Amino acid sequence: MGRRRRRVIKTMKRTLPKVYTCPQCGMASIKVSTKEENLAKIVCGNCGLRYDYPLGVKKHPIDIYNEFVDKFMSGRLVSK
Repeated sequence: MGRRRRRVIKTMKRTLPKVYTCPQCGMASIKVSTKEENLAKIVCGNCGLRYDYPLGVKKHPIDIYNEFVDKFMSGRLVSK
């Protein structure tokens, strides 16, 4: 006799991205690194946009990136 097999339903867990879109050049090439304790580095691999973000409280990279884009779009951040 054949045996019935139970169907396994796999659920995909969504994760946050590690590479973000650059507001200056439009390419997906920004990395946010928080290796130092009080400083996060935001670097675009395509156009060379760099920014050192001072950290007071530990934040996720997506939060740091969003604040960086807000500053860039409002004109408070000058690209080098």
